Amino acid sequence: MGLFDKFKKKAAPASPSLTPPFPTQPDTTLKLLFSRQLPVEELTQAISRRFGSEAVARVDQLHPAAVCLLLRIDGVELWCSYMAFPLPPEEGDLRELLPHSLFVTPEEGEAMLGGKAFFVAGQKELGADLAGKRRACILLSRLCGALMELPEAQGCLNSGIGLLLGRRFYLHHAEILEREKEDTGYFPAPLWIALSQAENHGHRAIGTDGLRQFGFYELFFLDPKEEWAQSYEKLYMMSILQITGRELYRDKDTIRFGPEAQAVFRLLKDRLAVVGDI
Repeated sequence: MGLFDKFKKKAAPASPSLTPPFPTQPDTTLKLLFSRQLPVEELTQAISRRFGSEAVARVDQLHPAAVCLLLRIDGVELWCSYMAFPLPPEEGDLRELLPHSLFVTPEEGEAMLGGKAFFVAGQKELGADLAGKRRACILLSRLCGALMELPEAQGCLNSGIGLLLGRRFYLHHAEILEREKEDTGYFPAPLWIALSQAENHGHRAIGTDGLRQFGFYELFFLDPKEEWAQSYEKLYMMSILQITGRELYRDKDTIRFGPEAQAVFRLLKDRLAVVGDI
């Protein structure tokens, strides 16, 4: 039994009383990278195959190199743009991001630097509360998963948190999402939460970046004894439990990862440190 199954089995039902400490970010956006310029019909066909012919509500060719699309998926409007030119550095500096992107293979990273087009997928205002934010993220992840099946797709960028993911990694989690999308206890955290490691004054920290968009404090493990992969799995699961409304971690709360493994949360500036048997 994996850690995901253990957390899932013990998780309590979502509670409306577990209100995030901060407002959620109402707008939600992702960018997809492509190796070559595609006819917009290839994009709309991929969307229609996944969501039906009525999903593409409108297509406006504003410029030879820019197309705007209005999509309606599960009753929600998504505003998208397809740009037939390379991603500008101000929209996402790939050369700066790639050395820190654990889920992009060297081959994928090299190809991204030669990308010729990108697609912006966005949803406005649905994310004004946690349930809406969760729904917006799942819809955008499903849309990006459908487009990522195109052989020209290279990866996905969440510019707000500098999360760059390669095609192989994204397709793996998009497949899980399609299988688990009706499960209210599931959320594709690896597609929305960045994880990183840092060393400072002799201490090692492994933490999240992205929980704040859902209204929560970022989490980090201070001086974890486990391998980084185990810490990553725990942080993903802790993120899922909060995003799905099953947990809310607070300063001085305690948490158990096993019969003898207890840790405590400590609020340090604007992040929650997890200190103890981790």
